[in-house]
Formats: sequence, structure tokens, C-alpha cells
Amino acid sequence: MIKQAVNLYQYLLPLLIGATAFFLIAGPHFLNPLNIAWLTGGDSLQHYLGWAFFRNSPWDWPLGLNPKYGMEFSNSIVFTDSIPLLAIPFKAISYLLSKPFQYFGLWVLGCFVLQAWFAYKLIGLVSASALVRALGTFFFVFSPPLIFRMGLHESLMGQFLILAGLYLNLRSQDTKQAIWWILLLSTSALTHFYFFVMLIALWVADLLNRVLVKKTATPKFIFIEIGITIPILILILWQAGFFAVSGASGATRGFGDFRTNLLALFNSRGWSYWLKPINLRDSVEAATGEGFQYLGAGNLFLLLCAVPILIKRKLTLQVVWQRYLFLLIALVVMALISFSNHIGVGSWNFRLDLPPAALGVLSFVRSSARLFWPFYYASIFLILYCIIKGYSKKTTYLILVIGALFQIIDTSAGWRPMRKIMNVPISSEFKSPLKNPFWKAAGLHYQNVVMDERPIFWETFGLYAAQYGLSTNMVYLARLDDGKANKAIEKLGKEVNQGPLNANSLYIFRDWKDSPRQVRFDPKVDLLARIDGFNVLATGWKVCANCPPLESGTALAEASELNQLAPEILLGEKIIFSSQARGRDDFMIDGWGYGEEWGTWAVAPQAKLIFNFPTSKPKKMVINAKAFLAPKHLQQEIEVWGNGSLLGKVTLKKFDGNQIELTLPDQVMANPILNLEFRSINAVSPKDMGLSTDERLLGIGLQSIQFTR
Repeated sequence: MIKQAVNLYQYLLPLLIGATAFFLIAGPHFLNPLNIAWLTGGDSLQHYLGWAFFRNSPWDWPLGLNPKYGMEFSNSIVFTDSIPLLAIPFKAISYLLSKPFQYFGLWVLGCFVLQAWFAYKLIGLVSASALVRALGTFFFVFSPPLIFRMGLHESLMGQFLILAGLYLNLRSQDTKQAIWWILLLSTSALTHFYFFVMLIALWVADLLNRVLVKKTATPKFIFIEIGITIPILILILWQAGFFAVSGASGATRGFGDFRTNLLALFNSRGWSYWLKPINLRDSVEAATGEGFQYLGAGNLFLLLCAVPILIKRKLTLQVVWQRYLFLLIALVVMALISFSNHIGVGSWNFRLDLPPAALGVLSFVRSSARLFWPFYYASIFLILYCIIKGYSKKTTYLILVIGALFQIIDTSAGWRPMRKIMNVPISSEFKSPLKNPFWKAAGLHYQNVVMDERPIFWETFGLYAAQYGLSTNMVYLARLDDGKANKAIEKLGKEVNQGPLNANSLYIFRDWKDSPRQVRFDPKVDLLARIDGFNVLATGWKVCANCPPLESGTALAEASELNQLAPEILLGEKIIFSSQARGRDDFMIDGWGYGEEWGTWAVAPQAKLIFNFPTSKPKKMVINAKAFLAPKHLQQEIEVWGNGSLLGKVTLKKFDGNQIELTLPDQVMANPILNLEFRSINAVSPKDMGLSTDERLLGIGLQSIQFTR
């Protein structure tokens, strides 16, 4: 009876540590399946949207395909990082689940608990003391690289898989070793691609160690294990949807950007009250957390305590080298890949040139910093090994207690702000800029909401499409089949520019000057409008019996109907560029300053505008402008370019009252869109002229443009 109670205690202790850490760090709100308030955008919203579309789609084959989220882009639940391990079974019981339903809080709780469980098992390989194992568990559970992923990339919190892989390598093996590896590899494949890569490396290390070093398995048995495992893994990868994206598309650029700095273990990056962060000069490294590998003050304290043991008692890597040669090789190789060819040592960086073929292969793990995690956790285990084996029990207890307190308190500098984000007031609704009643009517009428270019509104319209069960190509994916995506966008471009439009699709467009194009539609049948700041083409809206019109006094009155995406210009109309006029917002692109009562200064050597020509073809363009002049700067030389052709070169000698008349040649008029550019050849700043502290290079001051015959 006593023995059973002790065994139960041994099982419950790590579970209690993991659950306590979850509620301390994440808080209870995160766990509520109805609570989606913390899914504010970015990766977390991507993960949720992948699941939301997946649960509302009919079953496909392979099971993980998610065609409504991406449409022709060959998407699957894998490439939204929505954790197929949970998404597929939850879809099977979706009819029992609430709407909305998010399982990411449950997953994070499971990650904390399993992180504690496998840490407890690992430490049990070197100590039978429940207290030592429990104290050692804190150093794995309060791991900054683990906690950092909470609310950012929850699938990557499955770092317990790495601990499990290390445990299988280090434990006394039995006849079930192959079964455990099949289960672990399958779980990693259904969690995240990077874990699968890491676990494959650890599995291969274990295979080689078993047959060549420990000699606990024969080559024949190893080949049988491989022959059984590989087909099972291929089947699981196929059913999860990994092969929905071609191999070439799976490799993306970025290897060398998201890498581990050689000083990453000691760089707190704001996750410490005591250790100042190391400044990083590389902009990508400084802006992202991919290379965040801080050990924490507790682990650093243990490291200091372990150094004398390593020196005095010679507990070197010799044991590891002799017993776990291939594990050590796997850990070192993955760590080296994580450093990439872009080597960073603190703020100092240099790049090693690699053959294009090698970069092509390595680009499959562009976020190579993640491959450092097995080395990271193996290092913590080795440090604990030195402490446990090198000191007396009482001293070990004292060191571990102090270190655990240091680790929890120190890392709270990073996780306490995260807890506040995770525990915003509970809500089962997302905030949306789509307020007009049009969107509800459209959501009930159409089957698709699409853009004819790579989408930039995926958050807004992904949520909108999920709410009404629409399909959409406005998606954010970890990997994209570029070939299929380009063909799909080209097809949509033809629909918009040449017709016919898809009667089941609602088209969304960027502002015209950001993405110039002509839209072919029937204004008697289709509605082109600007609604809640978005340009929308609703096919067949005007002849739809259940579609409310955009008329004064109706619910849709705030929407404004458009004749074309491009703002309409009338022949002879004077387009004003003052702060109060429409010219700035409608036509100015780059190189212009702020609007003033009279107009706008060009503040760059090239200042650009874009126009849609009036329907009645103009022959000339009349420009009214100022020129920045000074006693030491008596004239301003200006070149005017249109669609790549020089329209004219003028010298302005008056501050105000300059009028420039230019002829529009046939080659410029052949394009319905005019890209206009003013080049201020000898622009100077008021500061250079001793007039003020204004450092802007002022050239032409544009007041108005008029297209005439």
C-alpha cells in the first residue's frame, strides 16, 4: 500500500509542477476554449484560422487538406501550424464543440505538463531522489525558449518531444524501443515539421548507438525497425497534408537570417532582471526571437557550480563520447546548422559562402535556430548531471533550491508581461473593421472572398470568411506552393481585367495607387464600392433580390459607389495638391512632404504620382508649381518623366506662379495609366541655405495638375 502511494506520488509530482507552471505563467483565461480574445493577430491568428476553416470543411483525402483556406493554393492544416495532432481528432467531433472553439490553451497546458513529465524522467536517469528530480524539473519547465513561444507559436511549445527523444537515447533500452520511437516520431510529425526533423536526427543517433556502440541490437533488427518506421511515417506525413506543397516550394529563402548567435545562451534579451541584454546589430536577429536561447539565471548559476566539478573530478565529455557518440554528433551537427553560414558572436557578424545547392537543401529549415533546442536541453541535463554526481546530497539540494528560485524569478521578467496579454478579458468574438451591414449580406450571398494578388488583408478577411463559411485565397501560410499560387492569381487577374467575373465571388482590391489596374464589370449588374475603407466588387449585387442597395436612407448608405478603382479625372479638371484637397491622397505616391495650404513640396530627388487618364484622351498637361529658391540658389532645374519617357526639362526662376505646359506623346498615352515623376535636379535644403533648421531637400512645390486638349 505504501509502495503504491509512493509510485502515485512519483507520477503526480511532475504533473503538478507542469500544471502549476502553466497557471502561474499563462493564467486561467488562456485555457477557456471559448476565449479567442488573445488571438490578436500574426502567427497565433494564423493557427486559429487554419483550424476554423478546417473544422468547417468537408473531409478530404488526405485528411489534412484544407482547401477552403487558400483555395487553389494546395493548402493543408500542416501549413497553418494548427497542430494536426489535435486538429484532425477535434474535427471528427466538431459537431459537439462550441463555436468558436480554440484548443491551443489546452495544448499549452499539455506542453507544460509533458515538459515536466519528461524532464522528471530524464533526471531520474541520474537520481532516484524525488526531491532532486522535482527541483531539476523546474529548470526545464521555466525554459525561456519554451515560454517565449506562448501566444506566438504554440505548436513550437511541444519541446517535450525533444526531451522524450533524449530520454530514449539515454535510458536503458528494452524491447519496446522501436515502438516508442514510432509513437514519438509520429507525434512529432503531427505537431510541427521542425520537431520531426530534430526527432529524426535523434532517432538515427539512437539506431547507430544501439548497433555500433552499445551493441544492444543487431543490424538485422535495425533494418527491420527502419523498414517498418519509414512507411508509417510517410503515411502519416501524407495524411497530415505535408505533400500538398511541392518540394521546391517547401524550401524557402531565409536560411542564415533566423539563426542562433554563438552568445545566445547568455543573451537575456529582456528576460532577466540581473543580466543585461547583448546588443545585436543584425536587423533580422534583433527584430525576431528565433535565435532566443537564453538559459536563465538559474541555469547559469548551476553552470558556475558545475565548472569546479568538471575541473576537479574530471567529469568530462569522455563518458558521453564513449557511450553516446552518435547522440553527441547529432546534437553538434544540429547546433552547427542552427548557427548557419551567417555567424553571429554578439554584435559581430560575418557570412560564409556556401554552394547554391547546399543553401537549397538547408533552406528547408530556414528557421535553423530551432535546431539548437536539442543541444540546449542536453546542456541543461549535463549541467544537472554534474551537480547531482559531483556534490553531496545536502549541497545538491541547496544548489538546486537556489537555482530553481533564480530561474523562476529571473525569467519572470519575460513571462509576466506575456501573462498580462494572455489574460485580457475573455471574449468569444473578434474585433473587425467590417462594420457596414453590407458584409453580413455579402457573407450570406457569396461562396468566396478573393484578391487577384498576394493578399495583404488576410487577418480581416480570413476572420470574415471563417465567420460565414466562405472560401478565401487571402491566407497566411508557413509554406506556399508558388507555382499553383501564381497560376491562381493569374486566373483571377484575367477574371478582373478581361472577364467573365465569378458570380460566386466577392472581390477585394487594394487602393488603386498601390496596385493600379482596370476592372471590367457591368455597372448595371455589379457593384463596385468603397466600404469601411476597402474596395469591393460585388458581382451581380444590383440584380440580386436579397442584396440591399446602396441608396440614401438605407443601411448601406455610408458605402460609396465607384465608377472605377482609379479616382475619376475629368478633362480640364484642376487636381489640387493642398492639404485640404484630394490630389495628395488619390495620386501622390513617394517623395512628397506633408500637405500645406498651397500645395506639397517634393522632398526627395524623385517624387512620384500615378493617374488614370481621363476618358476623353488629353493631349497636354498643365502644371502649376512653386520652386524652392534662395539668395544662393536662384533657379530650380526640374525634369518631368511620364511612363519612362522624358516629357520635358524646365528651369524655374520664380518662387511662385510657375506654369509648366507639356505635350503628352502617343507612346505615353498608349498606357491608360500615367506614372508621373518629378526629378528635382539641384534640390537643396533650407538648412543648407542658412534659412532654417529644415533639412529636407526641397525641389518643386506642386500646386495643381490639369489634363487638357
